Amino acid sequence: MALTNQQKYLVTAALPYANGYLHIGHLLEHVQADIYSRFLKLEGKDTLFICGADMHGTPVEVNAAKAGKKPEEFATFFLQEQKKDFESFLINYDNYYTTHSKENKKLALMFFKQLKEKGLITTKEMEQMYDPKAKRFLPDRYIKGTCPKCKAEDQYGDICEKCGSTYSPSDLIKPYSTLSKATPELRKTTHYFFSLSKLSEKLKKWLNSNDGIQKEIKNWLNNWLKEGLRDWCISRDKPYFGFEIPNSKKETGATKFFYVWLDAPIGYISSTQNYCDKLAGKSKKCDWKDYWYKGNVHHVIGKDIVYFHYLFWPAMLMSLDIPVPQLTTHGFITVNGEKMSKSRGTFFTIRDFRKLYHPEALRFFYASHIDRKVIDIDLNLDDFKAVTNNVLMGNLGNFCFRTLVFAEKNYGVIKEVADEKKLIKQIESLTASVQKDYADLDFKSAVKKILQISDLGNAYFQQSEPWKNKEDPKMKAAVGFCVNIARNLSILVQPILPEFSVKVQKALGEKDLHLNDINFEWKGKLKKVEKLVEKIDELPDLAGGSAGSSDSAGNVSSEQTGSSLHLKVGKVIEINDHPNADSLYLLKVDFGDEKRQVVAGLKKHFSVDDLLNRKTVFCVNLKKAKLRGEWSEAMILIAEEKEAKSEKGGKLFFLDSTGKVGSNVLSGSKEISFDDFLKVKFSIKQGKVLVNGEILPKVTTKAKDGAKVS
Repeated sequence: MALTNQQKYLVTAALPYANGYLHIGHLLEHVQADIYSRFLKLEGKDTLFICGADMHGTPVEVNAAKAGKKPEEFATFFLQEQKKDFESFLINYDNYYTTHSKENKKLALMFFKQLKEKGLITTKEMEQMYDPKAKRFLPDRYIKGTCPKCKAEDQYGDICEKCGSTYSPSDLIKPYSTLSKATPELRKTTHYFFSLSKLSEKLKKWLNSNDGIQKEIKNWLNNWLKEGLRDWCISRDKPYFGFEIPNSKKETGATKFFYVWLDAPIGYISSTQNYCDKLAGKSKKCDWKDYWYKGNVHHVIGKDIVYFHYLFWPAMLMSLDIPVPQLTTHGFITVNGEKMSKSRGTFFTIRDFRKLYHPEALRFFYASHIDRKVIDIDLNLDDFKAVTNNVLMGNLGNFCFRTLVFAEKNYGVIKEVADEKKLIKQIESLTASVQKDYADLDFKSAVKKILQISDLGNAYFQQSEPWKNKEDPKMKAAVGFCVNIARNLSILVQPILPEFSVKVQKALGEKDLHLNDINFEWKGKLKKVEKLVEKIDELPDLAGGSAGSSDSAGNVSSEQTGSSLHLKVGKVIEINDHPNADSLYLLKVDFGDEKRQVVAGLKKHFSVDDLLNRKTVFCVNLKKAKLRGEWSEAMILIAEEKEAKSEKGGKLFFLDSTGKVGSNVLSGSKEISFDDFLKVKFSIKQGKVLVNGEILPKVTTKAKDGAKVS
């Protein structure tokens, strides 16, 4: 997959649904695309890295309804959360936009109009699943059943997430409505269709002439083409969160909306347009058409959305004479050899994983496993720790750090660099190979060769033994050579470890280095180097998960309990009397990443000594309230026995937790009122605390069964 000579490059990852917090499986793709775009920029190419949140469709509508929010409000919240999560893992998007935009609406209408003019959009009557209890037509994501191809159970009505097949909801075996559990009925309705079948020959020609398509994907596509492509329904009935189709009521008899898979991929283009329009506003020349019509566009996607990106999307682009992008497809992430599991505590959201580890540890682990084979990557946590400590730190980090520390401490300035012709030739050969690997998106091979260069540097430093005679000119020159190797490594590894690279280059008084800056001629003054790699001392305890209910930190998710509470472990670090109320304390509580004030009516029941340094459970998403003139920013949870008189006698009890300060016990997102809190059913069973019947892991209480929690 050698790079072409096109002047402009554009890299995208798939647009994630804005319907909840993202997990580390999503992160694989965005790290992969980020590394590739950083490499292109490192080569000095005019490159844009573009993505955005997919805000339309049934998944957003479903989860918004669960949260009691309007779809746009709900999706906009998660758009912002996605930006934060990606930034926390050093994903450097030039533009992270949204499909719910004026640009995307205009482009979607343009696609629809032109496809219609070419005779590729038709209307026809069809039978569609209807929920007789909910009294509405059902979008595909409101229907589940058994896949007609691979027989996997609980698959959605449009695509099997196990085998990747697409089908009509009516093809499902034993279908049921996710709204009411009723068996859907087939009723007649009229919809818009894209004539995908008419593009079969064009797609075959594109497929057979494209050497860049991975072997596994080519096999899938050939099988689908042999089976025959069906025309694709591109409209949905209301209620639906998306763009309304003009004149649809007149043409079909009812108001219709674009199916999300029509306007979602167009979101790649609209995000590019939005970026260019912003530059144009700053009097800088940028035209999205230069990237999409004349440039080199590259999509990085997961294997679960192959059908849409290799058939529907190319067919639409071909029809509008827009060049089809290159595509790279990756597998899924497993954790400890199995699918991510809430019950085993191995379902990690991006933000929870970030709390545990430095982002470059996971970036390096992913990069060391990514090539262009469509295989799943197993994040075995023991392997992850070993790769971080023994490879990233023990090899690459150790060589660069020890070299720069030794050089700065003993010399301060590098004036001489040894001319090791044989070693230089060997390193230059590996460097060229690393660059080719990056261009081919074979990061696994690139990492292997970067480590080989580091091995050569480590061996040379060790054999030179500069510590034995530091003032020997040969030793100074040898150390200077090692400093140059470290400098070159910082450039080569920059797409994978951007912060690592910045630290090395900062110690050399440099920044913004590119691949053409690689040489063995650097001389100059050194500064102290910062710690390059964070060692992993311990892995999370995954044993405390509650079956079917624990999330990435081993805690219960609000979705599982049916509540919207966000419960955290906090530590009381300061206690003061409330200035306006004799029965209230003002507690200062440490939640790890922040400290909050909590007003608590516990003065009659607990002494300062009972509370100070107490680690217990708090509700942190309760709406902030002013109690007797003082703000309370969270609420301490207490179990109360009806017939006892005091905690020492058994009346009030804390909810004790073995979790770390700041760790989530129950993860919720939206702010709630006190009335919302009162709707949640707490219960105590044999010292365990339950929320709506789900056990909170790592939380216990001395209160007896039947105690009330408030």
